[in-house]
Amino acid sequence: MGYDSLQGMTVHEVMDSPQRVKLTVEDFLLLDRSGAFEAYAKAELIDGTIFVVNAQFSEHMKAKVRLLRRLADACDARSSGWEAWSEGSIAMPGGNLPQPDIFITLETPTTGAVRIETVALVVEIADTTASFDLGAKARLYAANGVAEYWVVDLQARQVRQFWAPDAQAYHEKRSIAFGDPIVAVTLSGLRADTADL
Repeated sequence: MGYDSLQGMTVHEVMDSPQRVKLTVEDFLLLDRSGAFEAYAKAELIDGTIFVVNAQFSEHMKAKVRLLRRLADACDARSSGWEAWSEGSIAMPGGNLPQPDIFITLETPTTGAVRIETVALVVEIADTTASFDLGAKARLYAANGVAEYWVVDLQARQVRQFWAPDAQAYHEKRSIAFGDPIVAVTLSGLRADTADL
């Protein structure tokens, strides 16, 4: 039911049909502090909906750790203040608190979530989650101005690289086969080997 069809209706009339309630970041954090997500490896809030995943298995973990090390070394070599981190919460408007597998930021995480304004590049490792990472997650990161987004697609054995975001999508993309180096478009001089991901 759209907003226009709700106008002029009483609260009782609106509530005659089931309505989806989207959580806020504060709701999510309250649930997290209460231990609601302890049985899961990772919990994220995307567009007001909670998504949870179980433990990461060998292929996902191997790709994440190897790429994180390479990106951290590349950031250090650039002496630019950029740092590579893994699975921190990133605060975004609109009921969003994702935990990307890897992200590059100017902010050293201390307490609370990392601010989206400081994030330059986000990486998701996709084994069974490629459609989600290439769909909802790509739209989320583009809409929030993340300049560059990579999806390491373990099934397809390629890195899908996106840049030039607007409020709906990324407008530029390319695929890099495992074995070829990936070079960032938006962070000059940042590159990583993909040979053994």
